[in-house]
Amino acid sequence: MDRIKDAVSKARHERATNAPAPGAAPLGARFTASAARATESFREMACDFDRFGANRIISNEQDPVLNAYRVLRTRVLQKMEENNWRTIAVVSPSAGAGKSVTSINLSIAIGSKQGSRATLIDLDFYRPRIAQYLGLNEPPSILDFFEGSKSLHDVTVKPDLADVLVIANERVSRRGAELLTSPKADELIARAVNDYASRVVVFDMSPLLGCDDTIAFLPKIDCALLVVASGQTRVPEFREAQRILAQTNLVGTVLNKAPPSSLVGAQYYY
Repeated sequence: MDRIKDAVSKARHERATNAPAPGAAPLGARFTASAARATESFREMACDFDRFGANRIISNEQDPVLNAYRVLRTRVLQKMEENNWRTIAVVSPSAGAGKSVTSINLSIAIGSKQGSRATLIDLDFYRPRIAQYLGLNEPPSILDFFEGSKSLHDVTVKPDLADVLVIANERVSRRGAELLTSPKADELIARAVNDYASRVVVFDMSPLLGCDDTIAFLPKIDCALLVVASGQTRVPEFREAQRILAQTNLVGTVLNKAPPSSLVGAQYYY
């Protein structure tokens, strides 16, 4: 816990030190790309749609969960556009809350809106799940980009979804905090926002209380979405997550895995 608290203090100091002047554009918008490559061709990969149901991923227009994520999409986009934000971290207090599923479904919902490209990036270096849940067969790894063996373009794929680009990972690394505070992380954000013409860049992050990876990265992004699980996330965990996120622009909290009977209109669960 002391390590996490130290990381929180460091992240808050960096956020205060690097905060833009009043009226300045957010981080992603402050970068200038050498050339616009929004129409650049990416490696196409097929999703395994047979896995979508078991993994609670939106699979078609008749999917009953689609409406809930459309509502979430609209609220997130409204908040982000009000503030000229382009990057969002999806976080949870601990593992198993459903943040990866939320990241994927939010990205699909954003990409399905005409003219709204979402770039989904798996930065959970302890339990990466994006490729597994989408059923992508041996995708390139974001770690290859961080380690310098592949370019960002080479690790970006276009799955057979709506307008969604994916940068996946299937490797574990204990160097997450180091990588996510490196110049490569700044390049990742800049190019995903500008070169890829992303309306929103969604980062699926490691749990807040499990390691310091996410805490180290938070000062670099515009906002965050907190995911908690009904009957699973403990109150002390939730309060500690709120404390860690106190200096982060929080767009909202998703209550996941809640029974339909506990929710008004039964729209915000899966």
